[in-house]
Amino acid sequence: MVKQKGKKKRQFPHVYVVLLSLVFICALLSYIVPAGEYARIEAADGRMIVDPDTFHNVERTAINLFGVLKAVPKGMVEIADIIFFIFIVGGSFAVVQDTGAIESGIGRITKSMAGKEKLLIPVLMIIFSIAGAIFGMAEETLPFIPIMVALALAMGFDSITGTGMILAGAGAGFSAAFMNPFTVGVAQGIAGLPLFSAMGFRLVMFSVMTTATIIYVYRYAGRVKANPQLSSMYEFDKKRDDTLDLD
Repeated sequence: MVKQKGKKKRQFPHVYVVLLSLVFICALLSYIVPAGEYARIEAADGRMIVDPDTFHNVERTAINLFGVLKAVPKGMVEIADIIFFIFIVGGSFAVVQDTGAIESGIGRITKSMAGKEKLLIPVLMIIFSIAGAIFGMAEETLPFIPIMVALALAMGFDSITGTGMILAGAGAGFSAAFMNPFTVGVAQGIAGLPLFSAMGFRLVMFSVMTTATIIYVYRYAGRVKANPQLSSMYEFDKKRDDTLDLD
């Protein structure tokens, strides 16, 4: 009797493979995509802004193999503040977690929210949404995800709910930011508009975006709590090692 070999599961490429592939693709495009630039002129307030009528093609600056190899280190230097922020915050949380303070705090929150766990979802999402809208919190949310996932699991939700509270909340605020200096401030500076003008309109858009996101995550969490098997992470969450003792 001949045994049939099972098909190997296709695994997603390692993150380094994806990263280097993107770098090589961008380097290849530097030989294909035409290069161009705008001239800058001095505005009435003394700032240098882009003149939209001055676009012109320039000579391509093709990226060679040595440039490809330098791309990742140069990128790390450019965003060193974010990288070190994540390292420092992540390390701080690891120290606190080893003391048992996080588990104790989560336990108290879980007991106090018994029967009304879903109310914690809009509260946390609003906090992270405001952070995304005011100072552009995005990658900085990563150290908070393990804690929120543990909290969501302890309250009867799944890991997607815990991740969604952080990433979806901050993403809603970031995408409809009203005071984010990295998006609104830079864009208005380039366009020559008064800094943070039209605040009323952006506050309305922020409220709409955040409310819609909260409703989506809230409804999803309710369905998963009522029937955990609806979660695509159901089997994985049952095997997680980072479960908490909330007694």
